[in-house]
Amino acid sequence: RMLRKINKISLLLILFLTLCLNISFAEDQIYTFKSKNTDFIGSVAKEKDGSKTISFVGIPFAKPPVDELRWKAPREMEQLPDTFEATTLPNRCMQVSNFYDSMDGIEGGSIIGSEDCLYLNIYLSEKAYNSKKKLPVMFWIHGGGNTWGYSASNLYTSGDFIMEHDVILVTTNYRLGPFGWFAYSGLNEDSDNELDQSANFGTLDIIKSLEWVNENISDFNGDPNNITIFGESAGARNVISLMTSPLSEDLFQRGISQSGYLGSDSLDFAENNERAGSKSLLRHLIKSKNTSISDEEISNFMSNQMLSVDLLRTADANDIISYYRPRPDAAGLIDVPNVIPDGVVIPNKGIYGAYRDGDMYDKPMIFGSTRDEDKLFMFMNDEYVNRPLSFLSPISEYLDLYVKPKDPKYYDIYAKYMAESWKYGAVDLPSDFTSNYKKSNVYAYRFDWDEQNVYLGVDLPNLLGAAHGMELAFIFKSDGLLGESSDAINDIMYNENNRSTDLELSTKMGQYWVNFAYDGNPNSAPYDMSTEWKPWNKLNNNERFIVFDSVNDKGIAMFNNTLSANSILQGISSESITVDQKCYIIDKMFNRTTLTDEEVDEIYRTFMSGKCTRA
Repeated sequence: RMLRKINKISLLLILFLTLCLNISFAEDQIYTFKSKNTDFIGSVAKEKDGSKTISFVGIPFAKPPVDELRWKAPREMEQLPDTFEATTLPNRCMQVSNFYDSMDGIEGGSIIGSEDCLYLNIYLSEKAYNSKKKLPVMFWIHGGGNTWGYSASNLYTSGDFIMEHDVILVTTNYRLGPFGWFAYSGLNEDSDNELDQSANFGTLDIIKSLEWVNENISDFNGDPNNITIFGESAGARNVISLMTSPLSEDLFQRGISQSGYLGSDSLDFAENNERAGSKSLLRHLIKSKNTSISDEEISNFMSNQMLSVDLLRTADANDIISYYRPRPDAAGLIDVPNVIPDGVVIPNKGIYGAYRDGDMYDKPMIFGSTRDEDKLFMFMNDEYVNRPLSFLSPISEYLDLYVKPKDPKYYDIYAKYMAESWKYGAVDLPSDFTSNYKKSNVYAYRFDWDEQNVYLGVDLPNLLGAAHGMELAFIFKSDGLLGESSDAINDIMYNENNRSTDLELSTKMGQYWVNFAYDGNPNSAPYDMSTEWKPWNKLNNNERFIVFDSVNDKGIAMFNNTLSANSILQGISSESITVDQKCYIIDKMFNRTTLTDEEVDEIYRTFMSGKCTRA
């Protein structure tokens, strides 16, 4: 009897331990995708209400571009091991951090990252992980002026977008700033790889990561024949540039450009500009080695190609990036050339020239902007605002956000016309060009949401409004928008009383984006949208765009009031501000413009009878 009792206890213990082991196994489930040569192990990135986001992060798509590979096209990766744990976030690329890195716990104004940064990340819902069919791929190219940013930023990866939709999201790193875009004559003259003759190494990184996706994404339940590239700001310009590059035609099916632009920097600017050009960097590096060196000795050194290239290749990365000056009108982004027409990756005529002449690919596109683009940069620029409590910012970072416009009337007028010129160049013109030359549908939008908190008496809905980048939190349904993150930016950005209407707008925007990723039509599959997003058609005079706003304001509705260069210029001339202020707006609008020097000179000659002098 005692033996039977012991056996019963043993059996109960075995059952209990088995149950515990089963529970433990369920909690620690291993997520694996098997490729031809490698088993990729992922992890749970987010879990909420019984749903999960699965991530496979830090996957290398090219050799580290270090030492002799600095300023060369990305090289093919060596074979990965049989098992690869894709559970560690990748390095950031070399950059100067800014205020917005505080959302990721990084102090602004410091040099961060590594040259070893060519990695991508894959995110999908648990439902998508278990899918028996291949799903659309959305390939995200982050913004940041091509000098800053990170593929795994919380802004893109911490929200509910991935969890809610049956798509595969890929985010990629690419070399930034002077490491990504650099032109110096003879830099790679001995290379037998023709792509090394490019100046657009960051663009080549994006292309290389897209090639990796085309070759491997089917192993992660993605459809390599259904890839949508999308990006914001410089990421959007990279999307637009891929629409013109001779290297990328077969790598994706459609694109979304969020606040992009058509501008390029010339090879001459990239090499010879006295502040941002490669020769000025080289002079700086030479002088930093020997502060007493004469100008003649510097000239002699620079005339020796072998010595110059060797110094550029061996210079410390921190010494290189620290040379470049942050731009006060670009929220602290450093001023370097990028997206350079080189005849290798980017056509010699530039992005604008390619679109103007119809030399872009015939693929469905979305072009969009925000209503108050430049208010983001104005809010951060002491030229336009006072910060009376900034001296107390060591006590609380919130106090640095207490700003007052120096001239409220001019603040609004300047913002209005800068945003109009941005929309004209980023939305109206490329939409016109595309619908003129191509058969594929093109869609346009404007993001108008401006329901931030009024913080310490600061009228954020007016000072920031629908500023540059504000749509990102809505598309990705970020943790800040959800109220799941607490930091200085998110705390003041989103009004808890508007949470439900904000999330309603976010849900619908995400559905439009996913619909477009499925088949190029944002309206009907897999989500049936109540407001039809009609295509833009210049030939039929249907230059229509959808406005995204919450139901507290405009809601989501179609509009048809397009811009022209003349309407913008006439508007500026009619404003009741000083001539100097009008001329300042014109100078800013045509700073490193897509227009030719002759076209810009003609505008200055005719605007207000030539009262402005070109800066």
